[in-house]
Amino acid sequence: MNETAGRFVGIDLGTTFSAIAYVDGRGTPVTVKNADGHAVTPSVVMIDPARNVLVGERARETGLTRPDLVAVNFKRDMGDKFYHRLVGGREFSPEALSAIVLKKLRDDFQHQLGPVAGAVVTVPAYFGDSRRKAAEDAGRIAGLRVVDIINEPTAAALANAFRQYLHAGGSTIRFEVAAIAATAPSTTLVFDLGGGTFDVTIIRINGEQFNVLATGGDVRLGGVDFDKRLADAIADDFVRHHGVDPRDNEESYANLLTASERAKIELSTAQQVAVQLDHLGRHVAVPITRDRFNSLTSDLITRLQMSVEMLLEDALLTWDRIDDVLLVGGSSRMPMVHEMLARMSGKRPNMATAPEQIVAHGAAIHAAITQMTGSALNAADDGTRSVVQDTLTEVGGDDGEDVLSIFDAPVIAAAGKVQLTDVNSHSLGVIVRSSREQRLANSIVIPNNTPLPTSRTKVFGTEAANQRIVRVLVVEGDTRDPRGCTQIGECVIRDLPKGLPLGSPVEVTFRFDKSGRIHVHARETTTQIGAEASFQRESGFDPITLDQLTDAVSQLTVE
Repeated sequence: MNETAGRFVGIDLGTTFSAIAYVDGRGTPVTVKNADGHAVTPSVVMIDPARNVLVGERARETGLTRPDLVAVNFKRDMGDKFYHRLVGGREFSPEALSAIVLKKLRDDFQHQLGPVAGAVVTVPAYFGDSRRKAAEDAGRIAGLRVVDIINEPTAAALANAFRQYLHAGGSTIRFEVAAIAATAPSTTLVFDLGGGTFDVTIIRINGEQFNVLATGGDVRLGGVDFDKRLADAIADDFVRHHGVDPRDNEESYANLLTASERAKIELSTAQQVAVQLDHLGRHVAVPITRDRFNSLTSDLITRLQMSVEMLLEDALLTWDRIDDVLLVGGSSRMPMVHEMLARMSGKRPNMATAPEQIVAHGAAIHAAITQMTGSALNAADDGTRSVVQDTLTEVGGDDGEDVLSIFDAPVIAAAGKVQLTDVNSHSLGVIVRSSREQRLANSIVIPNNTPLPTSRTKVFGTEAANQRIVRVLVVEGDTRDPRGCTQIGECVIRDLPKGLPLGSPVEVTFRFDKSGRIHVHARETTTQIGAEASFQRESGFDPITLDQLTDAVSQLTVE
């Protein structure tokens, strides 16, 4: 085994915590500890005016005294142009802040284990195209080759199947990750409640086949919302006692959120805790019972429950068809989550082993399969597969033998047997003028929860006679009303000949690749004049800006 060859790694870029993992030569996923000796790193960045940068626990501690220098929860802003507030008096994009966290993870890995040749980065299953592209850009800015994007619940299910296999006495030398899973087909509901996002996914495991049946969730619902609900209640008590609001002071509110998070965690095992708060020389100690916490957050639990119910309906499944309920993400430890799911399903939910690490482990397994076989990218013809080939050439020679020597021969032989099928989380459509409704409408071409990769074609008509240009406006969304959808780009057919009649046929083909990326082709069928889509989201970077950001981050010393 040649340990000098670069590895493909799996990275869980989380809202509150991130982790990096790899698969060793015998097929076992391993989390790499950071410089502080911890398996997970807080997704917190401190940047001061002198461009000193801290990531992780030290940045988190700085946030208690200088919250104006610290960025948190920036994953929620992925796809937006800027992070929602200034950091050290400057604007930063969510991609740049995420890239700093990724750089820290990569540096900690390389310090211990050598070069990173490529990375599989996880995203919430409910991320749309713009957010997926933002995560990919963050990896590039960090200096990583992002060889694939995988949904977090899918990664968790992959890793959980591997653990089930080992628990049953399987050998790590056999990397048949799905036969790994169980002796019979099973359907698992993966409930992934992280610090900032919530995903729920149903996955069917049958031998070497991992098929995602449906996915849903909420990218703005997570553990931090439970923290804020508790913090607001304590702040209200403080106002009643002292007549001043600690939320008006950044430092006091940062300390209150930290104390609330700690109380939330303690209430998972205790029936009551006391939350201490000091502000402007005044003090309160607020007793919080588990029942009061449950009452304060009951509407958040209802939102979680509704997402699960909607997903089962989308998948045309009832609870008797679900074999296992897998809990992932640190916030899923809350007893009220267990109670809700047990009440809904009539089953005992299973907490994943090391729920904060399992997503990174699944990404690492997917990364190892990709490195050994390229199987996750075989269907891609958009240039993604060439990244793998380039990596094999640069790191391990033309035939990739040095790269493959990282793994034992039986592991390589078995890796290609794993087959993973995912689905799209949002419908993809075209904005058209509806003659029946006499208004603009979203005409869905690919419905949500369609297995990937997929390609669908739909024919539309030109809106006017003698039309010389056709603009195909592409949107993500599940409503007929375009105002409830997100426009992700357009595909423009130009220079059509004069004299085309009203309603001339325009054929639009949408394709989702395995990573959930979108490709569009449109053509006017009578003339065969067409165009390929070139999407540029509003917050997207042109190549020059992307290179500039990459250079800037590479020059930072991240501690």
